[in-house]
Amino acid sequence: MATSAATLAAIVFLATAALHAYWALGGFWPGRDADSLARTVVGGAPGMRGPGAAATWIVVAVLLGATATVLGAAEVVTLPVPAGLVRGAAFTAAGVLLVRGLEGFFDTRLRPDTVGSPFARLNVRVYSPLFLALAALTGAAAWR
Repeated sequence: MATSAATLAAIVFLATAALHAYWALGGFWPGRDADSLARTVVGGAPGMRGPGAAATWIVVAVLLGATATVLGAAEVVTLPVPAGLVRGAAFTAAGVLLVRGLEGFFDTRLRPDTVGSPFARLNVRVYSPLFLALAALTGAAAWR
């Protein structure tokens, strides 16, 4: 169970890291331009600027770290740190993913500027469920 959960989570983390790298390199999908990308992925008012390339590369690094952590927690790979620390990091990551997943269902109350944006719809239908699934997979990968 842990190996399967870790493998699936790692695939999603890697795919998400690749998407963020694409954005950091100047890609616009699923938008048409910088404005529509920011409204779709970040939310906010028209004309809002999305995160810059440096911030996006940091997200890529975090996602690659999450990949290594989830694989290490399930002992699919061996990391050069104590196993307990890796499992603790995986459980912490699962908690962060859980909070972000739940937050997405209340985002229009917490961030009223997202109301009516493509982000608001996608946050409820895609982003938050994905975060919740990753939280469950990451927790399952670390559970022993």
